[in-house]
Amino acid sequence: MDNFAFLSFLLATAAVAFFTYTIVQRMKRSDSPTEEYFTGGRALTWPVVAGSLLLTNLSTEQLVGLNGDVFGDKALVGVAWEALAAFAMIATALIFLPQYLASGFTTTPAFLEKRFDKTTRSMVSGLFLFGYVTVLLPVVLYTGSLALKGMFDLDFPIWMIAATIGVLGSSYAIFGGLKSVAVSDTLNGIGLLIGGLAIPALALAKLGEGSFMDGLSTLFNSKPEYLAVLTQTNIDEKVVTVPWPTLLTGMMFIQVFYWSTNQVIVQRAMAARSLAEGQKGVLFASAMKLVGPVMLCLPGIIALHMTDVLDISKQDQVYGAVVRHVLPNWSIGLFAAVLLGSILSSFNSALNSASTSSVCNFIKVI
Repeated sequence: MDNFAFLSFLLATAAVAFFTYTIVQRMKRSDSPTEEYFTGGRALTWPVVAGSLLLTNLSTEQLVGLNGDVFGDKALVGVAWEALAAFAMIATALIFLPQYLASGFTTTPAFLEKRFDKTTRSMVSGLFLFGYVTVLLPVVLYTGSLALKGMFDLDFPIWMIAATIGVLGSSYAIFGGLKSVAVSDTLNGIGLLIGGLAIPALALAKLGEGSFMDGLSTLFNSKPEYLAVLTQTNIDEKVVTVPWPTLLTGMMFIQVFYWSTNQVIVQRAMAARSLAEGQKGVLFASAMKLVGPVMLCLPGIIALHMTDVLDISKQDQVYGAVVRHVLPNWSIGLFAAVLLGSILSSFNSALNSASTSSVCNFIKVI
C-alpha cells in the first residue's frame, strides 16, 4: 500500500468515526443508562436498523468464506443460502419481532424465560456467550486479518493485525454502546455496498479483456455448469457444500435461528424506535440480501475463469486474489477502509451483544 493509499485509508476511517459521533450526538437519548447503552435508547430508525443488520452479517468471514466455498464447489450453490436468509428475515419481522417488542425484551433469551423458565434462559445465554467467544469473535478477527494482509500486502503478522482490529472494535463497543455501533455500521455499509458491487463488475471487465459484456458472455457460455444453484454435485461429480435437498430440511431452521433468535442480529431490530421502524428495517434488509450473492458468490465463480492469472493456493485466498487483481491502485486505501469497517462492524456487534447478554441475563438476574 503506497503513501496515497495509506492516507486515503486513514482519512476515510477518520471520516466514519467523525460522522458516527456527530450523528449519535443528535439522536434521542434515553433516561436509563442501561437502555441507552444496550438498546441505543430504542431510538434507531429503519435505515439504521437495516444497515446495521446487513453489515453485522456481511463481513470478511462472509466475503472470504462464501467466495472460497463457491470456488471450491465449482458451483453457485451459495446463492441458495443467501436467498433463504431473506425468507427467514421476513419471519423475523412479522412473527418474532412483534413478540420481542411487545414484552420489552432486551435479549432474545428473555423470551425463553417467559415461555419456559429462568434455567432455560440461563442455559441458552451461556451457549450464546460460549459461541461468541470461541467461534464468532475469533473467526471475524482471523478472516479479517487474512483478508487485509492478503489484499493489501501488509508486512505485519496476522496476530498483530488481529490485535489492532480487536482494540479498535472494542473502543466502539465499550465507549459508544449499541447506538454508535449501529450508526457506524450504516455508514460503513454504504461504502461496502458500493465497493462490494464494484469488485465483480471490475472482475468481469478484466475477464472480458476490458469489456464488461464480453466478461459476462464468458461467464455464461464458458463452463455454464459453474452457475448451477440447485444441485447436489458439481462438474467434477463431487458433493457441494449446500446440496439442494437441504433447502427443504435443516437449512431453514438454521436461518430462522440466525436471523430470529441470534442476539447479535436481533438486538438491532429490538432497538428500533417502534415496531413499524423495526419491521421496515428488517424487511428492507431482507430485500438487500437478494443482492448479496453478487458480492459474496460471483467473485468466486469469476476466479474459476481466471486461475491462470490469480495466485491462489487455498480457498481462503480467492476473494483477496480477485480484489488485488482488479482494484485500481488509487482505490486501494478507500476499499481497505471500507473492509476494515465491515470487520469492525461484525466484531464490535458481537462484543456489544456479548456484554448485553452477560449483564441482562446473568448480572441483573443475580
